[in-house]
Amino acid sequence: MKRILSTICFTVFVANCNYFNTGTVRLATKKQTVKSVYLLGFIENRDNHFDPFITKNLISMLKFELLDAGYGILSIEDFVKVGEENSLKREPAAGAGDPNKALLGGDSGGHLHSDLGSRLLKESEIKSVQNVAQFDFLIQGAVVMGDNRKLLDKTESGIVFLEVFDKSGKIVSSINYTIEGRVITEPELLKAICTRIIDKIDNRQEKKPWWKII
Repeated sequence: MKRILSTICFTVFVANCNYFNTGTVRLATKKQTVKSVYLLGFIENRDNHFDPFITKNLISMLKFELLDAGYGILSIEDFVKVGEENSLKREPAAGAGDPNKALLGGDSGGHLHSDLGSRLLKESEIKSVQNVAQFDFLIQGAVVMGDNRKLLDKTESGIVFLEVFDKSGKIVSSINYTIEGRVITEPELLKAICTRIIDKIDNRQEKKPWWKII
């Protein structure tokens, strides 16, 4: 009887261990000295089905991979002044004669006009944002997801477009990642996309699986 109970307890213990050990945990920490500082800007959602979390998940994973690669991270949302959409109208004198102050919403507290955090920015706007956020590079872009519109044999596809700008608002690089037959919501695919994007930004050799090495 004791042997049977011991066997049952051991089986339950192993089952619990197998359950809790599933998945992968990774940790990214900020380095004492960062290579450069990236500001993560607006990522436009062009998903046909409009999954509201696609762009948010992409931004979160990009933050992790950039931090893990030794870069400093800022988010444009942290500099947006919430609830002040009409600040330009209420404070016309704050930006008088200074287009940069006008774009910033005339806010002396170091906040951006809320509109600048919800769309893709132009060159002049990026230069103005840099006065507040103090970044080296800005990343913004779009996620496109769709299907072949067939009722039978439907396949998903998509593209991730990212553009990198310097502090003066000049574009320095453009990156796209094409997806065929899968969706970006798959965790491992999202991880792979962001890892390869950072490889391109960092000019690193992409890590290929051993079975793909020639």
